[in-house]
Amino acid sequence: MAVSRDRLLRDGIFAAGLALLLGLFAAGVVGMAWGDGDQGSIRVEALGAGAGAAQNDVLLLPGGATREAVARLHLQLPPPDANRSRWVVWLGRDPVDAVRLQRPAAGGVAWRSPDYDFFRPGDTRSRLPAGFAFPLPGDWQGPIVLELHARGAVRSALHPRLLRESDAVGLASMAVALNAAAYAGLFMLALIVLVLYAVTRERSFVAAFVCAGAGLLFLVARNGHLFQLPVFDLLAGWRSQAIWALLLLFAASLVQLLLRYASLRGGSAPLARLFEGYAYALVALAALCLLDLPPLRPWMQPLALLVVAGTGIGGVVILGDAVRRRLALSGWILVLALLTLGAVAANEAMARGWLADLLWTRYGYQVGTVATLALLSLSLFSRIGEYRDQRDRDHLARVDSERRMAREAARNALTLALRTRLRDQAVADIEWTAARLLLEHLLPQVPTTTAAVVAHDYHDQHLLMVEPAQRKQALADDIAARSLPLKRLAAQGVPLQQPLAQAAGAATEALVPLPVRAPGWGLLLLQRAGEEGFSTEELALAGEFARLATLHVDETLAAEQLRRSAELDALTGAFNRRSIDQWLARAFLDASRRQQALSLLFIDIDRFKSVNDRLGHAGGDHCLRAVAAALRGALEDGDLLGRYGGEEFVALLPGRAGADAREMGERLRAAVERSEIEYEGRAEKVTVSIGVATRLERESTPAAAIERADKALYAAKRGGRNCVHVAPAMFT
Repeated sequence: MAVSRDRLLRDGIFAAGLALLLGLFAAGVVGMAWGDGDQGSIRVEALGAGAGAAQNDVLLLPGGATREAVARLHLQLPPPDANRSRWVVWLGRDPVDAVRLQRPAAGGVAWRSPDYDFFRPGDTRSRLPAGFAFPLPGDWQGPIVLELHARGAVRSALHPRLLRESDAVGLASMAVALNAAAYAGLFMLALIVLVLYAVTRERSFVAAFVCAGAGLLFLVARNGHLFQLPVFDLLAGWRSQAIWALLLLFAASLVQLLLRYASLRGGSAPLARLFEGYAYALVALAALCLLDLPPLRPWMQPLALLVVAGTGIGGVVILGDAVRRRLALSGWILVLALLTLGAVAANEAMARGWLADLLWTRYGYQVGTVATLALLSLSLFSRIGEYRDQRDRDHLARVDSERRMAREAARNALTLALRTRLRDQAVADIEWTAARLLLEHLLPQVPTTTAAVVAHDYHDQHLLMVEPAQRKQALADDIAARSLPLKRLAAQGVPLQQPLAQAAGAATEALVPLPVRAPGWGLLLLQRAGEEGFSTEELALAGEFARLATLHVDETLAAEQLRRSAELDALTGAFNRRSIDQWLARAFLDASRRQQALSLLFIDIDRFKSVNDRLGHAGGDHCLRAVAAALRGALEDGDLLGRYGGEEFVALLPGRAGADAREMGERLRAAVERSEIEYEGRAEKVTVSIGVATRLERESTPAAAIERADKALYAAKRGGRNCVHVAPAMFT
């Protein structure tokens, strides 16, 4: 609503300014039209046939081919007055090739004025001549008959007026002032839009500069002042063709400016393509004018009139569409354009002798053109604000895009880090490593003063990872004090941010639930100084990162569990036969390459069949689990235990040979012998026999060592059981 009021106020100010401008212009024109002072009596009578005609005291030049028209002027001069200036015959500055006055006499010419040429101004008293002035001798009085000779290829209506010289000078001064104001307005307009283009790089201002420049050249040429300027006086060689060429270029540039104003240029709409083609056709016609082809000369003025009409109609159509779309100042520009078209029609009617030669009929369209271009350019000034808004939008979009790209890169980096780092971690360290990676990758994207990953009963672990680390104890106490509300919030699964009441200053806390299975729960806790809080995008990013971390933890643990289930014996938890065979092959090959010791122990439960007979198969399985637990408890880090089949186990001892291997065998045997196995209230004592074999120097595969260990085991069985037997290098 406020924006609507501002727009109405702005349009009202523009309307008031425009009305004031038009009112002043109308008052000036009326004043100039009524301020001609003392006018003498003059009557025009055409001489000859076809070359010209007299109508309403006007000598008409038909245009087309260059021809001379002659008219007789009947003057009635009062007696000379020493207190008044002399009489002059005044003609408006129409584009004629030659014009003069002469007084015929019997057998010759009694008096003749200088010849004036619109395209060759020569030495004039005014730098901006407004018309042709023919001073009459001061002693003439009574009825005077003069001949007006005019020659030209442009259709014109010469309106001779008999004025006092002082009144003629005043009339010329007013016309010069009007012309100078129009030129200065267009020149300053061109400079302003050029500067605006340099600042904004908005191409609409280039179109406005070209249009103002082309309009300035056309008006200066149409008033005959261009041919007085150095360099431009060369255009006098083209005579009226130069005027038509500049008119066509101005019309083309005006169409382009209107298309840019209405945001139609370059569009795919048929209307836009039509007017763009029309503008290019006008440029081509302007080039054709400068070729100055004689057969085309008679047709250029009617063609120029059609171009003016077509451009006016096209401009009204474009502006009407702009009004429909509520573009800036479009209504006022349309009104001014219609007034200017009316002034153009009045100028054409004056050229045909239908209207009197007054300042508003001669120069009204020029003032209207300047005013329309000024208002049109003023509407483009609003593009500066639009340009700034667009630039700000582009900047924000670029910043947002860069932020999104950075966050996507951080997301990808977190995913990669979780995949690579968690795979190599011990099972107990997986959750902690994931929490550390989560904070490392999230905090650069979501700045905080304190951040923590809190989890309870998460894969049977309690987790608290805090950044910075020195706040861990304080945060742990705070979490313990409100553990129940935090658990409830985590169960709801909805992120929440709230003021941090315990903070010394204003601070905000965000709580992002972790997707942890009940009865466990977890939160990502973020704290930030100030009242601004966290944006929805930041909370979404934190939730996404937390989801990724917990997902990869779950996947890694599931993969580890699957790997263990594939490698381990389901009954005893020791490596199964397939896994132990792989470990044996790998261990023997590594030991061979590194020239390291390696020993292999075959372990068999003594009289296990009788255990099965006494306790049953379930009791036998319980006995196998107890023996495996005792063996695992006696082995050291780096040693491997596997179930080779039935009641037989294999122990792999990297780095041990000879006496060390035998000592480990004795330790294993004693551990089993000391163990007490109870099943359904019955105590069972079991023993094991162990065969030991050590890798020989050239052995890189386990087959021979397995055979020796197996034979050593049977030797221990034959030796009375519950003993350790070391295989020699070769059995006999």
